[in-house]
Amino acid sequence: MKLSWHRMLLGAAGTLAALALTWALLHFTRHPWLLPSFGGSCVILFGMPRGAMAQPRSLVGGHVLATLVGLVCRGAWHLLGGPQDLWACAAVGAALALMMATRTIHSPAGANPLVVFAEDAGWDFLLVPLLPGLALLFLTALAANNLPRPWGAGPWPRFVARRWRGSLGGSLGRTGGAA
Repeated sequence: MKLSWHRMLLGAAGTLAALALTWALLHFTRHPWLLPSFGGSCVILFGMPRGAMAQPRSLVGGHVLATLVGLVCRGAWHLLGGPQDLWACAAVGAALALMMATRTIHSPAGANPLVVFAEDAGWDFLLVPLLPGLALLFLTALAANNLPRPWGAGPWPRFVARRWRGSLGGSLGRTGGAA
């Protein structure tokens, strides 16, 4: 993708808008540590909007799954005890495995289990601040990334193109996806 000053300005403005809105939201909660994770998401959403991790499925799925794993592991730690650090690290590993299994990898979401442990968050963490924060990021990215061309209209990830070529006998040609 050729970078233009327009695209860089749009990325910076989108990031500013998304994080300012999210920061305002988090200001009204007791969960300030979610902001760095959302900041990492902005780098992907506005810096690489056509990438697999920038797609809505990965953004929402990755954050929700990683947070769920963090909450389950935090609950298990409260129930079973043991070194909290080990439980938190295991939560990140389990979150990665689940994101891989569901094809919803979003790297900044890997920090969410750590945030859950650091803030000793409860199940209400999903409703506030996670889901409203994700909604703000998604809507801002949808608006900003649809200005130059439709979001997600870029080439298919390579593994999908290879799978389709293999199942269709290589009949996709250049329009079927990136090689």
